[in-house]
Amino acid sequence: MAERSVNKRARQAQARAARERRAKSARIKARMRSVGIAIAAVAAVAAIGLFLVRGGAGGVAYAGDIRTGGTLEQLELPALEGGGTVDYADISDKPVVINFFASWCPNCIGEMPGFEQVHQKLGDQVAFLGISQNDAANASIDLAHQTGITYPTAIDRNGVFFNATGGVGMPTTILVRPGGQIAEVWVGGLDATSLEQLIADDLGVTA
Repeated sequence: MAERSVNKRARQAQARAARERRAKSARIKARMRSVGIAIAAVAAVAAIGLFLVRGGAGGVAYAGDIRTGGTLEQLELPALEGGGTVDYADISDKPVVINFFASWCPNCIGEMPGFEQVHQKLGDQVAFLGISQNDAANASIDLAHQTGITYPTAIDRNGVFFNATGGVGMPTTILVRPGGQIAEVWVGGLDATSLEQLIADDLGVTA
């Protein structure tokens, strides 16, 4: 009888020790998973930051939150024509109108002469930048000539920067206050009158 009691206590002690080992192993695995998730999260954030700073294919580099209320911190793109680079830093002290266009976008073609008209009317008060996106360079160059725009143009060949705005539709126009705060991301066509009103409302500039 005493022997059975001793054996029972021994089995209970062994079972308890086994449970403790399993619990300890589970805690260690849980910590390892947590560490692994944290490392993966840090790596993902770093990768996003690297992408935002260096941009994607096509020589596009940008940084910031490219949405209404966000801030455009950096933007560099290849010039559409003539080589070189267009750098937002050169005009960041001014209000800026950024207009995406493409030869396959009828509404873009329709609004571009109006953009040129407002550009000429406002002069140096507001900087204008046209960005060809997801379009062949030659086709966009021809379009710029046909519509008569004279403000600087750049190319976002694969739509990398355009996609950062949410890429809802074309044409898209971004109105940026001095220093980079994004006043509005406007999706849809604009004629000269509506563009002037938008600039007055969002950027506080009138002719």
